[in-house]
Amino acid sequence: MVKPTSPPEETDDNDPTLESLAERLGKPGPGIIEALLDGTTESQLVERGRQIASSRILTDLRRLYATAHACWSSASKEKREKLRGYSPELLAIAVDQALALERLLEAHESAGQKKDAARATTDAALRERLSRALLQRDQAYEVLRGVAGSGKAAREELAQAVGTAEDPGALARGLTQLTALGKRYLAQKKGPLVVRAKLMRLDQDYIERLEETAKELTQAARTAAARPAGQKVTSGDLDRADGINLILLEQIVRVFERANEQDPSIPRLVPIATRRLFSRSIRKKATETSGGGGGAAGSGSAGSGGAGGAPPDEEDPLEGDDAVV
Repeated sequence: MVKPTSPPEETDDNDPTLESLAERLGKPGPGIIEALLDGTTESQLVERGRQIASSRILTDLRRLYATAHACWSSASKEKREKLRGYSPELLAIAVDQALALERLLEAHESAGQKKDAARATTDAALRERLSRALLQRDQAYEVLRGVAGSGKAAREELAQAVGTAEDPGALARGLTQLTALGKRYLAQKKGPLVVRAKLMRLDQDYIERLEETAKELTQAARTAAARPAGQKVTSGDLDRADGINLILLEQIVRVFERANEQDPSIPRLVPIATRRLFSRSIRKKATETSGGGGGAAGSGSAGSGGAGGAPPDEEDPLEGDDAVV
């Protein structure tokens, strides 16, 4: 659901991002999300997602999934037994769907709606990476130009390799081609070219740095291509993605809740930004045993839902009048 973006929740700077979690967990296999959603209709997904803003869901997903991953990674065999119902594969699909929601929200906002601070930061980081890569490419061109010499064929080959910088993909291809040319030069063992390579300080370490820059830029180009730029993302698309993420979040939260009841050292995953969907009214415990009479109970007020005088139960993040069903 699209609503004004709330301020980002303060989290531990050491918490892994959704992107780094996805790298650690790997890409989920085909057909998993379809199996998890089997029996849930499109209208149910949309209705569920309509209850809360997408940005609030993402706030909890980033924090809680990092906690879940950290807990499982350090858990003993006994603790993992108490976490039955959870698996790294389940978290992998949950993180994958969270990233899909993040991309949808970015595309929706970039279409002319309010942009949040996170997108502005991402764009600034991408521009900085492009600027650094362009400087490295120009430097590499000068180095390889000195190594190639003044021969016409060598100069033409170099000009062809450098390419253009019209977009991240084109710049990455140019760096890759310059890297390949540099490797070819280094492979020669004698002759004037070897002397020129030494004078220009063309070595394996420099080539590896160029290669790493090309890989980083290639990944950035793929990410940009994966983002549905120019594609109209409707509120219904976002609501559906919200619904899917709420289903997965609820499953993981419930597993940790039950595990915490068995072993308090296992953390509860308490939603904060989405607590309205996961909270319940405070219940009162009955003070009588199953064989006791009703005379000990006080006269509870209307709608209290329990025996008078009973202590309130701790607030549970999993159920409630407005809880996710």
